[in-house]
Amino acid sequence: MRSGWLLLCLACCLPAWAAVPEIPRFRVLGAADGLPSTNIPALLRDRDGYLWIATSDGLARFDGVGFQVWRHQPDDPASLPGNIVQALHIDARDRIWVATENGGVSMMDAGRKGFRHYRKASHPGMGSDDVFAIASQGDTVWFGSFGGGLCRMDGRGGITRFGSGRAGSAGLPSDDVLSLVFDAAGHLWIGTMAGLARFDGRTMRPVALPGEAAPRIYSITPDGDRLWVGTSAGVFERRADGRWTAPPWSPMFARPNAVVALAGSGDGKYWLGGQGGLWRTEGDRAPAPVSFDMQGYGATRALQALLRQPDGGLWVPVPSRGLGYLRSDWRRIATLSPAEGLSPGLHIGIAPARAGGVWLTSIKGEVQRVDTVSGEVLPLPFHVGALKNERLMSVLEDRRGRLWMGSGNALLRIDLRSRALRSWSADSARDALPDDGMVDWLVETPAGDVWLSSLGAGLQRRDGETGEVLDQVDAGSGHGLSAMDTEALRIGSDGALWLAGAQGLLRWNGSVRRFETIPGTGGERVFSFVFGAPDQLWVHRLSGLESWRREGAQWRREKRMAMAQGVPAVESTGMQVDAAGRVWLATRRGLLRIEPQSGRVRAFGVRDGLLSQEFSDRALLITDDGVLAGTTADGSLMLLDTALADPAPVTPNLVLDAIQVSRDDQVVALPLRGKFTLRPGDHELQVSARLLSFEDPLANRYRSRLQGFDKDWVSQGASGERVFSSLPAGSYVLHVQAFDAAGNASAERRLEFRVLPPWWRSGWGIAVFVLLGLLLLALAARMYRGRLRRRSEWQLREHKRELAEQASLAKTRFLATLGHEVRTPMTGVLGMSELLLGTALDERQKGYTHAIQNAGAHLLRLVNDALDIARIEAGKLELQQQDFDLRALIAEVLGLTAPMAGQRGLSFADEVAPATPLALHGDPLRVRQILLNLLGNAIKFTDKGGVCLRVSPGQPLGIRFEVVDTGPGLNEEQQARLFQRFEQAEGARTAARYGGSGLGLAICQELALAMGGQIRVESTPGVGTRFVVELPLAAAAPPGPVPPPSAQPARALRVLLVEDDATVAEVICGLLRARGHQVSHAPHGLAALAQTSAHAFDIALLDLDLPGLDGLALARQLRVQSFAAPLVAVTARADAEAEQLARAAGFDGFLRKPVTGDLLAEAIERALARTSDPAQSDQASA
Repeated sequence: MRSGWLLLCLACCLPAWAAVPEIPRFRVLGAADGLPSTNIPALLRDRDGYLWIATSDGLARFDGVGFQVWRHQPDDPASLPGNIVQALHIDARDRIWVATENGGVSMMDAGRKGFRHYRKASHPGMGSDDVFAIASQGDTVWFGSFGGGLCRMDGRGGITRFGSGRAGSAGLPSDDVLSLVFDAAGHLWIGTMAGLARFDGRTMRPVALPGEAAPRIYSITPDGDRLWVGTSAGVFERRADGRWTAPPWSPMFARPNAVVALAGSGDGKYWLGGQGGLWRTEGDRAPAPVSFDMQGYGATRALQALLRQPDGGLWVPVPSRGLGYLRSDWRRIATLSPAEGLSPGLHIGIAPARAGGVWLTSIKGEVQRVDTVSGEVLPLPFHVGALKNERLMSVLEDRRGRLWMGSGNALLRIDLRSRALRSWSADSARDALPDDGMVDWLVETPAGDVWLSSLGAGLQRRDGETGEVLDQVDAGSGHGLSAMDTEALRIGSDGALWLAGAQGLLRWNGSVRRFETIPGTGGERVFSFVFGAPDQLWVHRLSGLESWRREGAQWRREKRMAMAQGVPAVESTGMQVDAAGRVWLATRRGLLRIEPQSGRVRAFGVRDGLLSQEFSDRALLITDDGVLAGTTADGSLMLLDTALADPAPVTPNLVLDAIQVSRDDQVVALPLRGKFTLRPGDHELQVSARLLSFEDPLANRYRSRLQGFDKDWVSQGASGERVFSSLPAGSYVLHVQAFDAAGNASAERRLEFRVLPPWWRSGWGIAVFVLLGLLLLALAARMYRGRLRRRSEWQLREHKRELAEQASLAKTRFLATLGHEVRTPMTGVLGMSELLLGTALDERQKGYTHAIQNAGAHLLRLVNDALDIARIEAGKLELQQQDFDLRALIAEVLGLTAPMAGQRGLSFADEVAPATPLALHGDPLRVRQILLNLLGNAIKFTDKGGVCLRVSPGQPLGIRFEVVDTGPGLNEEQQARLFQRFEQAEGARTAARYGGSGLGLAICQELALAMGGQIRVESTPGVGTRFVVELPLAAAAPPGPVPPPSAQPARALRVLLVEDDATVAEVICGLLRARGHQVSHAPHGLAALAQTSAHAFDIALLDLDLPGLDGLALARQLRVQSFAAPLVAVTARADAEAEQLARAAGFDGFLRKPVTGDLLAEAIERALARTSDPAQSDQASA
């Protein structure tokens, strides 16, 4: 127990002894990174933490990601006056003061919007425009120029000049001022070409330095209460008590190696930038040069600026290459390369050296020992010719002080004391190596035996003293190995040999001489393993890092860290555990440090000072004093002090670098401080944040959360930029935070802003919409009421229309019924009167009879007009389309109307134009009806004068009729209602005087419109009236000669009359018998069928409205019974469908009541003609 505590105490004490050589490795930023020039006279940090660089090609600012450069722009007066920057200063108000070559001084305020210039031409108080030094205290700024002395500018811009040899300023040694600085006490120190001076606020006095009376002053650097001065005579230190001393090495830095810049390193040592390059002090010992040549950085030249950051990082101009940065923890890692003495080539074999340090072997046969403390590289103290060109892959120094080395084809052992060399190969007679195997692993057991692995061939255990082979393990030989694929070989905490490979983790069981798989470790290749403690085991696979704990005789996995915990999925080349229990994992992507307790994973790579981060296989070890050593693919050796504490936690500074938004197709910059407001049309809001931590900028991580938009933090990775394409209206607070490479968190930055709603979502916009809504509601209510009113009106109209239709239908039915009921008795009246006229009557009797006929004809016309109106209203007016003789029609009309005119004492004339067509195609009956109506009206309403009918061709076709009279004429009001139904010119007066129904002209107009024509009236009261009828009837072929109709049929016919009305039957029978026909009367259909079955008939006349079997059904029955004689329908029906129904039932003729003898004769003649001429019958049917 006591020994265990002792070991623990020793382990705790070991880190204090660990150390590695101090070899600074700078990360260099050059032109490819945006640095404008490698000539850098000044370096400064502003209040936010930005790095400002004065160069020979402009002023640059670095934020860890990129450079922003200010240069001279000829068209921009707010730009720098020149590009060669000689001096740089940042005052207490965070203003940037810049001096360019012969350009005076320029100032850029904290807003970083542009420069304000101070030159001798505009400010005569300045002694010269060639300024080399700037300093400030409060609002007062001091300028030191070459040849112009010292100038002071107060807070109001007033300039006072101090020069040598002038009143009140005799203490200035020279007007050529090279440096200015304020010390801790607030005194101004001035370095000139002729010595040092100090200004205490009232007087200026020269200050003598030890040695040379007035050396050239190149630099003045405050260091707490002390002051360092670099001069042409060397370096001098002013201590807190005011005494001046010169360090022992001061003469080293006299001209031409004067110190131009100085910076502390935080450990009591200093960095010196001189005319001869970079140096580092070592207490009282001579400062050591830092040779940039060794890193391939080009020729050495003066370093004019050094800047040490608060966290310990150092900025150094690297000659001809750019700007170098040295991490604050640079002492943790030392990398040795051929520049430090390593042999060229790849170093694979590495092992602890008993004399201290490590052994290295190369693929070129070189063997070297490296002192891990001093970095000294020592070759073997004697020459071994057998090692020449050997590919030395592994090395081991055993407890006896003998060096074992494995190569591609041999095993070698050198006794370092006796220098004796032994070797074994596959061809050796005894104790030969496995065939064709490269010895890649060598380990020593606690008993002193040596295990070796021959790649792909097998394993051997050899006696450490004699080299005799004690065990030979071949793949598939029953020793538990399925293949010789060794990833790692170690002696476990139990003293047994452990092997990692494709089978997992195996342990050599010497009692049975075979390898046994550790339960649970199989199934996946193990690349590395290491014992962290006697009962703890670390195993690395591609899937992650595993921690195993021994419990009795078994091992149990207790923890696993994979990609989710920061361990990348990469093959490892070696693994070690340091005294603090941290795991170090070497990979081809760099070195990982895993802290099991906190779970933190830290990666080390080229940005940490490694020359290469691709580690070689099997080449990682940790020494007893805590130095981690590993070789990399470029042939260098890494030495890492695992005991060196990490830098103290800091709070890195996070700044908002830029805020911009797209507005009206332009990118608009927004203020970095304070609140801002976005317009409704703004989009693509871009917020750029920068963590001003320069240790490893690429490893910085950002996150943000937009309050009111994001539910949680949004990880941005290494990008400090976040873009919001479009944000809803509202107030927002953006929280931004970042973490540096070490995991240090910055303070949150808050950015408050507001997004205005579009006008239609603003307060006044909503008010407008509410008002519009109310107006719309009112309008909608009004429209609704209007709709209800219109709907009611429509319903009323529809109701009226339905009533009108019903009334029209009722009227039509009434008129049809009336016509039917009137026509039947009219047949008796007209027929009887006609028969009566055929008897012997005296003149008085004939007059009575003619009066009866005229009254009946008038009544029939009235009925026909009413029926026409009913047809027109019902849309059932049908027009016949046939060719007719126009001249004959005109003659017929004139024959009917001329006597009427003569009876009234009127002249009657007709005028037919010569070009008038002889025949037309249309409905001659309706044309006749129109002309009779118009001529009848003209004769009726004309008391004196005459009536004329004019006929001429229509334009462009058809016919034109004009009926002209000399009647009383019509005024405009009478003309407007002339064609209305039941209207006459003077209303009731006209009806009382002239009679009539008022339908004639209305029917004429409807008939004209039905034929596609028109009627118009032209009238002048007191002069007369002219009616013009234009009908677009097509011209037809002239008719042939028409034989005169015979007065009676050529022969007497046997006629069957089927009529239920006795009076009508008597009339028709009388009319037919008067023409010589034999007539048989049947009162109903059954009687008709009986007579046709008993007698033969030449023709049959059938009433359609018969009791029982109607006329249509009777006609069908007759045709069924093969009645072949013509059938003529004689009916009182007035509807248009009656004739069509009759034709369909088989009738050959159709005649409406009342009838006359002539009408009967014509109907019988037509029916007989249809029967005798089948073509005419077919045409008529069509």
